[in-house]
Amino acid sequence: MRFYLALASAAPDGAAPIPEHVVAAARALAQRVLPVPPQTLRHTAWQAPRHNIALLAWTNEPEHEWLPEPLAATRDESGEGVLGYSGYLADPASLRALLDLGGDADPGPLVDRTGGAFGVFRATPAGVDAVTTITRNDPVYYTERSRLHVVGNRAALVHLVARAAEDGPDARLPPTPEYDIPPMQALVRHGFYLTDHTPFRGTTTLTECATLRIRDGVARTAARDLPTPEPAPRGRRARRERVRALADALLESVEPVRRHDEAISLSLTGGRDSRLVAAVLHAAGIPFRATTRGFDDHPDVVLARRICERLGVADHRVQAPELDGDDAVLAEHPLPRTARLVRMTEGMNSAFENVIAPGEFLVEARLSGSGGEALRGGWLNDQQSLDREGLLKKFNTITRAQTPLMTPQAKAEGDRLYTAYTEEFDELTVGLDRMFLRFRSGRWLPGSRTATLIGYCMYHPFLDHRVRWEAMRLSPDWRWSEEVVFQLLTHLAPDLARLPVADRPWRFDQRRMLNPLRRRARRRRHALKARTTAGGFDWRRKLSADYVAPMRERILDTPELFELVDKGRIEELLHQDPVSRPQQVWHLYSMAVLLSDEWLSPAPPADEHAERIRIPIR
Repeated sequence: MRFYLALASAAPDGAAPIPEHVVAAARALAQRVLPVPPQTLRHTAWQAPRHNIALLAWTNEPEHEWLPEPLAATRDESGEGVLGYSGYLADPASLRALLDLGGDADPGPLVDRTGGAFGVFRATPAGVDAVTTITRNDPVYYTERSRLHVVGNRAALVHLVARAAEDGPDARLPPTPEYDIPPMQALVRHGFYLTDHTPFRGTTTLTECATLRIRDGVARTAARDLPTPEPAPRGRRARRERVRALADALLESVEPVRRHDEAISLSLTGGRDSRLVAAVLHAAGIPFRATTRGFDDHPDVVLARRICERLGVADHRVQAPELDGDDAVLAEHPLPRTARLVRMTEGMNSAFENVIAPGEFLVEARLSGSGGEALRGGWLNDQQSLDREGLLKKFNTITRAQTPLMTPQAKAEGDRLYTAYTEEFDELTVGLDRMFLRFRSGRWLPGSRTATLIGYCMYHPFLDHRVRWEAMRLSPDWRWSEEVVFQLLTHLAPDLARLPVADRPWRFDQRRMLNPLRRRARRRRHALKARTTAGGFDWRRKLSADYVAPMRERILDTPELFELVDKGRIEELLHQDPVSRPQQVWHLYSMAVLLSDEWLSPAPPADEHAERIRIPIR
């Protein structure tokens, strides 16, 4: 992965040089807080002739003909500068258009038209530009302190460099982080942010489809319009034609995978999203292998095998949980699991999530179905109907979940967000769709995406700018019906549309059908569920008392948490077996590890936490 940090003077004319100790601190802090082994990092940097603007870059990627250097030279009317991008371009030749863009022009509109999943940082003698896309899975974090603008794609590095500027040249490194506790109430509820805050005081994230421009010492944000949803076409033929445009964008999104002649791996489940990626690869004629996690009778494993059989995928690897006898699994101790996640996601995700931490970068192609929910209506996806009462209830769940656990201040913040978000949108279906884009795609996904980009050439077809743009032009009501994804499967790999799906049937199949042929087709693609308790067991949701014990002490010894949650209710929760709200236990424990500052150390936790913990299957 490529990491970026831009520094620019915030003096009135923007001409004051960046203090040398700040640049030195940035280099030292990168070695400490970037979530890769320090010895794997390569560093490069550029400074403006007046030393008032700098763009620093690091990468753990090896030098390779397929992989871009972190900074590419550019030139505009102000002089020579540099441009870098995180993520990947669908067509590497697109870089030339970005480099040739004039310095007065906002790069955002060109980025929106360029295939791939990436974000852009540009620095010239005139100033700095940082661009987010429609998905903002390649984030931009920003703060201003000590007459210095600090911008980058790692929030911790942005915050700590700004703190180092504030502390002065003789202060120790790393500076003590300043945490912003009140907005973390959303982390308790959901394990990710519902605002543009970060865990670090004064450091925020740029919203989707926006450009942060720094000129003459002043930072301004230019936002771009999102696609306007169109009504669902009438008639089957018109709908098929409309879906075909999205199918074409998906086929273009996997074109960069072709250059890998081996080691193309898809994380495959029994659901809709990764199945659609398999269909896209099959239709594009790109061979791949598949990997699936779960017990043999888990629907993901059963259906992934059938998908591989239909597509002729011979290499299917199944990774089963580690058993301890027939009635329990062994799970990693919560501290190393959580410390790894906090370091990787900078405290913006919960250790309930499975996030990897690769030790080195491998030039291997990997794909997943991340982001595919957007093609099925995003946060509309679990709605039984789209009536106003039900949609308001969904807004209530998003902003006010777990209210019984929260303090009055946290409850008030949830109420404020509910009012703000329900009043912002005239059409509630569009509102939920935009909120999913802004916070689920834009805040929850970047942590796991970062982890994969650190380890591999990771391709996310559903995060390609053109794919998401095409998807959001479709009515959210139509996407909610799941007909769009089903039609895509039918167009790209018809055999996969006929197979059952995991957990619940297609939404459009719940409608009344009079045609006997359609009823027979519906029976063939029924929902498949686990046949045994073990087959459907997820240890993260059934935490045992032994597993909760080390989490309990850490949570109760973190006083900042009780600015957000009622301590008595949390003590009661932590003594249940199994706990009734396991995700809140994970969320609180993750926050406690973050607030301990242990994530600042690149070294893993001590060996006494290396043992596996037994969790009964129940």
